[in-house]
Amino acid sequence: MIHLLPTELLWNILNQLEYQDLDRLLKVKRLENTVHYYIQIHYKFHYQIASLLRLYEAITPTERQQLETKQQVANKILQFICKQVEPLPKFEHRTKFSELLDIVQQLTLQRILATDFKSNGLEHDYAGLCLKIRDLYLHTPAIRVLHDPKYRRRSTKHPLAPFLPRDFTYVWRHHCAQQDKMDREIRTRFANFFGGLFEVTSLYLESNLDGTFEECVREGLVTGNVQDLLIMCVAADRPVDVEGMCMMVTHAGEQLRHYLDTMENWMTTDPTPQQELRMRSVAAHSLEAEDQRPPPEWLIPDRYKVDKDTILRLQLMDNLYKKGWRWFQ
Repeated sequence: MIHLLPTELLWNILNQLEYQDLDRLLKVKRLENTVHYYIQIHYKFHYQIASLLRLYEAITPTERQQLETKQQVANKILQFICKQVEPLPKFEHRTKFSELLDIVQQLTLQRILATDFKSNGLEHDYAGLCLKIRDLYLHTPAIRVLHDPKYRRRSTKHPLAPFLPRDFTYVWRHHCAQQDKMDREIRTRFANFFGGLFEVTSLYLESNLDGTFEECVREGLVTGNVQDLLIMCVAADRPVDVEGMCMMVTHAGEQLRHYLDTMENWMTTDPTPQQELRMRSVAAHSLEAEDQRPPPEWLIPDRYKVDKDTILRLQLMDNLYKKGWRWFQ
């Protein structure tokens, strides 16, 4: 009945919707023209990227995997961004570029997690496309300078580039925490895509990628999400060193204990202004109120323990994979 509403009222409703909802409404024949017109005005960039991704999915796997195809699609996506950023004043370039790049990443992620996604290795092709976008970005100064004018002096500790795994770690953590409640096919698909993003396309990114990978390994071990962890390692072409991985968790726990042991010393002998303010704030509250607050997640001891069952399952799955059983492919 929504198509019978007056145009003004219908547009007021459309104003309350996100692009994903509008995209679904495009499939309603009686609303198609109105919604399409609305999207062209308010979500033109979203529509351009989503249409390009749909075309990429529609071509044959052989064509998708060709370097020339990835190059063309990646270049078009970056050009869509540049055309919107270039006319703006220079002081707005970085903000606008980041905003548009975030839209590209979110639309890509939505396709990977979509229930109608064809799980025939397409997630690997998407990872390859994302790596090509990252590679073009890093090796095209005219594009890169729009996003990061000082990129030549940027520290490798905090690199700026498209489709870095760190931008998707929140999904990995969510999947690890909700592994028993989530669709296994979606988790497997994401792990394949996510693992592919760890390819080192530039030495500039190496330390950041390694740090993010270790963080995700620890999360997978601590939560017992070993199957997704194995899939991620295989997609990332990283060795499954179970003992070394467990040492990562142990080492993180030791670092925390050392930090806690020395923090009290630092705060009492030479506190920073922020630490002084925090100590006054804590002193101002009653002990009863403090006791009611749950500790932050990083202070929970179980965050630095790996169950023996988790280790055994990972070793078993890794051995089965090495013997040729590809149950998740």
